[in-house]
Amino acid sequence: MEVPISPGSGSALATQKPYHPKRPHRKSRTGCRNCKTRRVKCDEGRPACRSCTLREERCVYTVPPRPAQATAHSTTTTSPSPEPPRGTNSRSNNGPSSGDEAPYPDLFVALRNQSPSVTPQPQFIPAGHNMVDMRLLWFYATVTFASFSTGHLEERNADPVLKVTVVQHAFANDFLMNCILGLSAMHINHLGLRNMGVSPALEIRYRAKAFETYRKALTVANSAAYPALVATSLLLCGLSTHVFRGNEAQPLSILNWMTLWKGIDTIIDEANLPLLYQSGIAPLIFRPSVDVDASARCLPSNLLFMLSSVNADDPDYPYIEHYYRALQFLGSIYLELSAGFSVRLFLRIATFLSFLPQNFVNAAREKRPRALVILAHYLVFTKFKVGPCWWMDGIADFEIPNIINFLGPEWQELLRIPAASLEIEDNRALVRLLVDDPSWDRSTVIVDDQLGMSEHESKLAIRAVMAHDTSPEVTKYRRDRIRFDV
Repeated sequence: MEVPISPGSGSALATQKPYHPKRPHRKSRTGCRNCKTRRVKCDEGRPACRSCTLREERCVYTVPPRPAQATAHSTTTTSPSPEPPRGTNSRSNNGPSSGDEAPYPDLFVALRNQSPSVTPQPQFIPAGHNMVDMRLLWFYATVTFASFSTGHLEERNADPVLKVTVVQHAFANDFLMNCILGLSAMHINHLGLRNMGVSPALEIRYRAKAFETYRKALTVANSAAYPALVATSLLLCGLSTHVFRGNEAQPLSILNWMTLWKGIDTIIDEANLPLLYQSGIAPLIFRPSVDVDASARCLPSNLLFMLSSVNADDPDYPYIEHYYRALQFLGSIYLELSAGFSVRLFLRIATFLSFLPQNFVNAAREKRPRALVILAHYLVFTKFKVGPCWWMDGIADFEIPNIINFLGPEWQELLRIPAASLEIEDNRALVRLLVDDPSWDRSTVIVDDQLGMSEHESKLAIRAVMAHDTSPEVTKYRRDRIRFDV
């Protein structure tokens, strides 16, 4: 149809082209955030749409992608979607339960199907979370998880559990999610990554929320929540180390920290072990066995004499049995050290406090001198630069002086080794002090294939989140190892 010419119009209008109305089109309601802001059509490509790829922008979807639907005329047989892991796919306060639909299937499938060296960015923001939460969650699954890794230890291959299973449980249990986010925020600030947008105040808020929701969960816990509670109790041992540093440092905080470690045993005792194995978090609770007799033979003689010299009228006499038991567990670290540096040595150091008898814990909390002396000797081992356990940094340098000052000159001789360790930062020199052998000259480096993430890879992963780092090495790492548009 031609446009009519109004009276008085020029002759040029007589040749005006015909008008064709726009064809009706269906608007996209599941496009990415950038395309919606610019009001342009989004092709909904994953992991990034074409528009964002061309503009080199980070592509974020605010809703999950629509599942493909087969039509009546389709002749293509669609394969079934991967089944989410049992026991970790229901959004409820009671923890995951089998048989329900995964709350965020695309995120879960991406996490489960990823190769160990590739961590995808979540493709959308789940309800109740924001972009900062998602960035912290990604940082945990890329870098922070390795803080609790023992590498490819045959009895404890925990990396897939820490990166995938724990995250799945976190989406079903807010207390675990809060702990993960708080731990990532703490790690980012520990590394000084100011461009991540995580302030110390934000870290404090995440941490406070983690402890608050964890305490509430303990009061109403049922069997379905125990796997998430066990994972949370372990991660909280790292999150709670803020009491050893900075303005929040409190002398003799190791006494409360020790109680937190013992709390893991309490939750495991209450839980159903078959359920823990079915839930997939069992590798997290593995601890190496202790040969108590062989361990006792590795102890320094002055610590053994400290106990053998106690008379029956000494107030500590009723605790001698518990002190000796604690020394046997300490001896297991000396015994492991005699075999050289390994991930198993790191695991023994990290889990030592969880082995301690409850009566020893009670004696230490009463600040009995011999219990504090044993703890001071343990703290020396935490000075080792073993693995990526950043959350133990500085604990010994803070607490050993506190113990020395509290006990006074009377116990100075028994605290000679812990006091001397304060001047040492080198692993080899620290071993020579502990074994009293100036000629000790073995390797103090754990080979990379024993670790879940080598120190070099850990540094690359951290640099990869810093947008201004465009070095070829980091650019290649982003392209090959991380599905994340910085």
